[in-house]
Amino acid sequence: MRVGETIFYIMKNLGIRQIFGNPGTTELSFLRQMPGDFTYYLALHDGVAVGMAEGYYLATKKPQIVNLHSTPGLTNALSFINEAYVSRIPLIVLVGQQYSNKLVDEPILYGDFIKISAGVVKSAFEIRSESEAVKVFIRAYKESITPPYGPVLISLPQDVAEKDAGDQITIPKHFVGNLCDEATINYVINEINSVNSLAIVAGYEIALFDANEELRKLAEKLNVPVYNEPYMSISPFDSTHPLFKGSLSRYHASDVMKELEKYELILVLGGWLNYVVFPDVDLAKLNVIEVTYDYKEATRRQWDTIVCSPKDFIIKLTEKVNKKFSFTSTILSEREKDQDNFLAEIFRELNRYMEKYVIFSEAPTHRDLLINNVKLKASSFYNTRSGLLGWGLSAGVGYSLYGNNVIAIIGDGSFNYSPQALWSAVKYEGKVKVIVINNKGYRSLAKRGIEADWLSPHTSPWKIALGYGFEAKELKDPKRDVEWLMGDDKRKLLEIVL
Repeated sequence: MRVGETIFYIMKNLGIRQIFGNPGTTELSFLRQMPGDFTYYLALHDGVAVGMAEGYYLATKKPQIVNLHSTPGLTNALSFINEAYVSRIPLIVLVGQQYSNKLVDEPILYGDFIKISAGVVKSAFEIRSESEAVKVFIRAYKESITPPYGPVLISLPQDVAEKDAGDQITIPKHFVGNLCDEATINYVINEINSVNSLAIVAGYEIALFDANEELRKLAEKLNVPVYNEPYMSISPFDSTHPLFKGSLSRYHASDVMKELEKYELILVLGGWLNYVVFPDVDLAKLNVIEVTYDYKEATRRQWDTIVCSPKDFIIKLTEKVNKKFSFTSTILSEREKDQDNFLAEIFRELNRYMEKYVIFSEAPTHRDLLINNVKLKASSFYNTRSGLLGWGLSAGVGYSLYGNNVIAIIGDGSFNYSPQALWSAVKYEGKVKVIVINNKGYRSLAKRGIEADWLSPHTSPWKIALGYGFEAKELKDPKRDVEWLMGDDKRKLLEIVL
């Protein structure tokens, strides 16, 4: 088999039969070898292809393959690859390279991909000969799914893709142990028994390990409040649950400190407590025990840390802990705010439809308003973790390609970074609804006291959506237009101009 055929053979045996990309000349020698039972998801921008792959991973929990076009494609996609790196999403980023015997001449499209990608991938490799192809691909796959998960880059010269790699291919198994030992559980129980108040802060790893139900059982057994981590990227807990206390502030560490200092112990489960925009105080003053599968995250913290599967930890702790705290829970209606806010009314109107939808959000100015007014189930809300604009729509489309219903709620600034994703949704029949909140510019910056025309680019997203094949309109009557958007299975975009 040729190198390209070998890579597709390995992918198939790993349960991966799709590839995301925007092809160029350096990729054609590889793509010509793609089997007929594979799907190539075309995106109209390299970054959008990566975002779609990330969304597909979130839907399937299987690592995905992205094929990028040499130096232009890789550099176009770097910010989206960084999102995968920060969000711990396992990808293999396969980049087409110039002819292997001409690299010394540095022809057009050539680039040192290992240097270019440094800092946004776990590792990067170049397949220098056909004899290395299988080894490199399997190594990249193993590294991507070894905690902490993340993207790994492979540079594939176009001539190497067509060379004979042989027919003897062995695909080894790769098992990663991340169970929590008994001594660790006993230590935490002793700490719990020594305090009079406890809070849980839950993060994105709860969803990655499918531990939402286990978290609920632990919280109910302990009878303690549950907060979302400050920069919540995946909703870990049902927002209608009486023990839910909302999201911690993503802006100031001092706000997080003010909320949590009332508790004698904080149990951080699979989240990043320090991940705020303005780290104005040192949160290490809090009494924290953090459980994470991510050893890099653990080593950054100055409090007690436990590196193991959050799900295994939660299961074992729930089985052994017996203490029940005195905490008065609140019902959802007592926590609702912004009753008279125009957008809040629209968000609450969406609750009638959210039973079968997952939200991909990227409206920074209105994020907290959305979270406070839409009833979120565990793993029903996704948001960029790195702060990237353009990810929400791209990843939402990717998530929909696995057969899921998605509503992307994004700002006009976010929309203008990746409107091309709409084309892919139409092409591959993704079940996508879109709400664009048109702030007439970058309101999250403008509200900080700066008045300048370069903060106010006015665009009309609904008109752009029409060109990509979506039904689209500007909101005139909130209740009627939300019904128009959500009342059927058609791909539609509703623009809300503020």
